[in-house]
Amino acid sequence: MNEDPRARRVAVVSDALLPELRAQLNEGGYGVIQLPPAGLPDDVAAEWLEQVAEHVEEFRRTGYDVVLADDGAYEHGLELPQYAIQPPSTSRLTPET
Repeated sequence: MNEDPRARRVAVVSDALLPELRAQLNEGGYGVIQLPPAGLPDDVAAEWLEQVAEHVEEFRRTGYDVVLADDGAYEHGLELPQYAIQPPSTSRLTPET
């Protein structure tokens, strides 16, 4: 049987932040739960957020580390540690001479 590459870590990520964080989260061994995209009808977003909250509760109950990378598009009530977004590397930049 193959071992789960996510290493028992899950990130709850805003839709707008997902494209820029996807590779970093994957490298860090995180699974992802996506928050709803901005602009959904209120009832659809509420149902989505309810499902997210249920998933988060289950992951936390079973010992997963769950973090949040949120842009504030929705009030979700999730009390999770903030995922530390790494700044872009400057090692490839060279000063102008």
